Amino acid sequence: MKNWVIQYVYATDKNEQGISILEVQAESLEDAKKIAVQKAAAEEYVFNVYPQSDEQFLGNVKHQASILVGKGETIENDAE
Repeated sequence: MKNWVIQYVYATDKNEQGISILEVQAESLEDAKKIAVQKAAAEEYVFNVYPQSDEQFLGNVKHQASILVGKGETIENDAE
């Protein structure tokens, strides 16, 4: 299993830009994309999926803060 980061961008009900970031575990990029579609943050969205890395910093602090206040998620995938 690899850790993947999924970032969604979508329009909110107030016509503002919404951003949601999830961390998931999946065997492959294709599996991570399937999870991304299942866990979509809105009905209409665009998303990016990339492998999690210790070298990533941009957005990491915001993402951790979002998790702490209940606006971000880490999803455990039980399917194997």
